[in-house]
Amino acid sequence: MATSFHRASSFSTGSPSPCSMACRPWSGTAQPRSSPPSVTLVRWTPPRFGWTKLNFDGSVLHDGSGRASIGGVIRDANGRVVLSFAERTEHAPIGIVEARALIRGLKLALDYGCDRLVVEGDDLTLVKLLRCESTQTRIPREMLDEIIWLLDSFDVCEVQHNFREGNSVADAMCREAYKTAVPRLLIGMVPHALWDKVAEDRRGVVHERVRG
Repeated sequence: MATSFHRASSFSTGSPSPCSMACRPWSGTAQPRSSPPSVTLVRWTPPRFGWTKLNFDGSVLHDGSGRASIGGVIRDANGRVVLSFAERTEHAPIGIVEARALIRGLKLALDYGCDRLVVEGDDLTLVKLLRCESTQTRIPREMLDEIIWLLDSFDVCEVQHNFREGNSVADAMCREAYKTAVPRLLIGMVPHALWDKVAEDRRGVVHERVRG
């Protein structure tokens, strides 16, 4: 199983000026300086020509409703939607729900005839596990075995991580699942409310991910 890791570029802003530092009152001890926020630039990128990309996500509500959902979208090298899905699932820890979303997306990709697939999600623990970069796991062995079997069913399959800002369509599909109890499978489209997000991804819109 081939793998490829997408890393977003980053830069830092907000460093204090020498003048403002010089004007700080002296108390006899060194003044602690807070770290400037880190800004990471994130965007969705299309797969290579002849490939498709699956973005998947899981959602678990902790509002006492016992609700959870999975969602995802498969797109081609031009950023056009091949299919999208959204459905509720049994309440469980988020790692389990993320894996359910991946399994559902992989099965749909196989059913649709995708043979060269890029798999992308924002669950870094799951991605690192599948890329053999970590042994940390949040899913049972039988679920991992099923995922590996599905990945091996493609001619070529790559697994990579992206931040939530670059996985926004799959994230939004999870929210769509809460609107109806009926599972949704849309061929060649996403719900109307997500058209703008898909269009932004096709244009390569960059999003800022700020961490203080």
